[in-house]
Amino acid sequence: MMVRRKWICLLVSAVMTLIALGQFSVLQAQEKPTLKVWLYRSFVREQNEYMEEQFRFFEQATGIKIKSTFLPSEEIYRKWMASIEAGTFPDVAEIWVQTVDQFNRMGILMDLSDLYTELNTKSPFGPLLEKMVTMGGKKIVIPLNTAAEAHYWRKDILENLGLSVPGTWQELKATAKKITENTSLYGFGSALGRPATDGEKFIQTVLWSHGGSIVNEKEEFVFKSKATLETVRYIASLVEEEIMPPGVTAWDDGSNNRAYLTRWVAGVQNSASIYAHMVKNDPALLKNTVISLIPEGPAGRFTDVVPHAIGVSKDTKYPEAAKKLIKFIMEPDRYQGWIEHGGGNFQPVYLDLMKHPFWEDPYRKPFAEMSLKHGVYQGWPGPPSAPRGEIFGTYVLSDMMQKVILEGFTPEEAIDWAFEEIKEIYARWK
Repeated sequence: MMVRRKWICLLVSAVMTLIALGQFSVLQAQEKPTLKVWLYRSFVREQNEYMEEQFRFFEQATGIKIKSTFLPSEEIYRKWMASIEAGTFPDVAEIWVQTVDQFNRMGILMDLSDLYTELNTKSPFGPLLEKMVTMGGKKIVIPLNTAAEAHYWRKDILENLGLSVPGTWQELKATAKKITENTSLYGFGSALGRPATDGEKFIQTVLWSHGGSIVNEKEEFVFKSKATLETVRYIASLVEEEIMPPGVTAWDDGSNNRAYLTRWVAGVQNSASIYAHMVKNDPALLKNTVISLIPEGPAGRFTDVVPHAIGVSKDTKYPEAAKKLIKFIMEPDRYQGWIEHGGGNFQPVYLDLMKHPFWEDPYRKPFAEMSLKHGVYQGWPGPPSAPRGEIFGTYVLSDMMQKVILEGFTPEEAIDWAFEEIKEIYARWK
């Protein structure tokens, strides 16, 4: 009997050991996934490096491996679409808010309502951001950052010519024209073509300030309007009257940075990436620079805050690991470090962090004010939508301007062409 009992005990022990080893092996496989992560490549190198460092900390703390790629803005939309078609969309991806509806309709993104609630309870997001990430009552992505723009001006040149920082778009044209005529610099510069998202943002900014938009609050077309015609004529005149340098229709998203930093133009519209570069590399130019609010038009002052969000693929094998990563990088103190390493290039999505002393710096304050008081999103005043994301990602407004500047279209003809493109895109998403 004793021998039998001993063998039974040994058998039970062996079975339990095998079960435990099996469970341990499963846990090991589950605990050490590799997450494929795509993020936007900031123009401020230190900001990318800070995020990479946080990934290493995360790996050390969790055992979860991160395979990260930082993509330039002019390539990111094309890369997303190619990966969706190929079935290789990353586990975690930074995306434009204006494409959230598009990706949601395509069945790409996981519902992150639980994670949103957890983060928002700890440190609230802004109400505009909540609207932008909500689809069908669900939080499909987590707000990551905004990137409001402002205007940079050469303070020394303005003073030498007895000029003031322009407060309206008409003042900008007059000021920039005097600079072009009386100095070796062009008065103002902005990208106006592919593959530059800067051009889309600039055109839309001028359009909003003149009272125009693509759709209204009810998503009814209002694009063919007096405001759109005034916008196209105004922007075309900046090129035709040589207020902007030649070749702006071929600029990329780094061109206006380079044009200002190399002292080719006296004014540009940009995020705080130029400021961050001057702080580290060109304090003399920074001393002769004033950063101001974007000019206002008849309908007011606007900036596309270019809100970015971070989402999780619905097809990821590691949903909990992906959510754990987002929670890690969005922890407020760690997140503030990422914001600060950008020098103000991005504004935080947490309302409390907008009150941080970091934003009291006179060079950074205009970006905070543009974000809080004048910030909207692509598609405004309508909701963020799939067709609006595609219009932005395929450069319809920039193509419209190129029709006038390069191809001899009248403003009216270019608007008609763009409107047909817009209607076709909206029809595809019905």
